[in-house]
Amino acid sequence: MSQLAIVCSGQGAQTPDLFTRFPFTEKGLTLRERILEARCLDPEVGDWLADPSRDPSAVFQNHYSQPLICLYQAMVWAEIADLLPAPAMIAGYSLGELTAYFCAGAISPEDVVRLAGIRAREMDAAGPRGKLIAVTGLSPVRASSLDGALLAIVISEDHCVIGCAADRAESLARDLLDAGARDAVVLAVTVPSHTALLDGAVEPFRSALQQVAWQDLKTPVLAGISAAKVMRREQMEQVLPEQIHHTVRWDRIQQRFQESGCRVVLELGPGNQLAHMAVACGIEARGVDEFRSAEGIAEWARATMARLG
Repeated sequence: MSQLAIVCSGQGAQTPDLFTRFPFTEKGLTLRERILEARCLDPEVGDWLADPSRDPSAVFQNHYSQPLICLYQAMVWAEIADLLPAPAMIAGYSLGELTAYFCAGAISPEDVVRLAGIRAREMDAAGPRGKLIAVTGLSPVRASSLDGALLAIVISEDHCVIGCAADRAESLARDLLDAGARDAVVLAVTVPSHTALLDGAVEPFRSALQQVAWQDLKTPVLAGISAAKVMRREQMEQVLPEQIHHTVRWDRIQQRFQESGCRVVLELGPGNQLAHMAVACGIEARGVDEFRSAEGIAEWARATMARLG
C-alpha cells in the first residue's frame, strides 16, 4: 500500500502573486485556459486573474479566493499527478475538500472551479459577515465555551479554529488570550466557515453538487467532518455540503493518516501550514510551495518513501 497522502489547502495563505508561486508549464497553463474558455469563473474574478495588480486585496475576498484557490490547486495537480506515486488517500482542509474530489478523479476541474464559486456565493449570502480565529495553547472545548465562540476546526488538543460574528472577532481574540490561549490570531477570511452561522448555504450547495457529472474515485477522499473514507457519490453529496456548517475534525484526519500507514504527506498549497501540522504529528511532510519544479516534488516523495521503507 502507498505511504503517500495528498492534502489540499484551504483559504488563508493565498496572495496576489498566487499564480506565480508555482513553476507552471504547458500542463497547468493549458488547464487554466480550458477553464477560462469554459467560463467557469465569474467575470470579475476572471478580470482579476488577468491583472491582479488592479486590486491586490481582492484575493482575500471570499467570492474571489475560493474559485481562484481551486483553480490554482487543479493546475498544480495537473503538473504533478502523473509524476507521483499513487496516493493512498486524499484529504482537503475546509475549501480544499472540494479540490480533493478532483484530485481523486471524481469531478472535472471545470466543475470544481464552478462549484467553488457557487459555494462562495452561498456562504456570503447565508448570514452576517463573520471571522475565524486560529487559537493555540487552549483546548477546543474551553475555547468554544466563550461567549460568541463557535468551534470551526479541531486540529489538536490545544489547537483549533474558532468562528464568530465579524464584530465580535477582536474582542473574542482578547478574551481567548485572557482565558489562557498562547495565541489567538484573527484570520484573513470573511465568512465563519464550519459553523451554524452558515446553515443557509448548505442545501443550495448540495443542490449544485448533485448536478455535476461524476466518475468513480481512483483514490478515497477523507471526509473533513469525520475522517471517514468516501468512495461513492451519495457519500460525497452528504458530507461535502455538511462541512460548510459543521466542525472540521482535522485531528481525526491526521490520526487516520497515521493509523493507515501514510507516513508521507504532500500539501498542494497555497501555503504549507498543513505540512507543518503533519510534521508535528511525526509525519514526513512538505508543501509544493517549497519546491522549484514538479520533478523535484516527485523526487522528494519517492526518496522519502524509499527511506522510510
